[in-house]
Amino acid sequence: MCRVGAGGVRSRVLLLLLLACAPDPVAGEERYGLFCASCHGADGAAGVQVNGVAATDLRSVLPALDEATLAAIVQEGSGAMPAQRLDDADTADLIAYLRERFGGG
Repeated sequence: MCRVGAGGVRSRVLLLLLLACAPDPVAGEERYGLFCASCHGADGAAGVQVNGVAATDLRSVLPALDEATLAAIVQEGSGAMPAQRLDDADTADLIAYLRERFGGG
């Protein structure tokens, strides 16, 4: 597993370097359980309400998102979804799990 700095997505180049370092979907599954499952559910379809907005069904949106966009959503938040405090390597692990479990990419 690669560890390159901390913080948000700096550029597509940084994200591509991280993805080239064999992200770990098993570690990503742990991150999903800690940071995502409470709203998106184990199956990615939960739709739990946050500030009156249902969580997105991951199975329907992930195929349309590239890695850089997905990383930005995770690290910066989007709509009612808050930013998650994950470094770049943990974000890459999470994305690997999301792709493996819910498709896309």
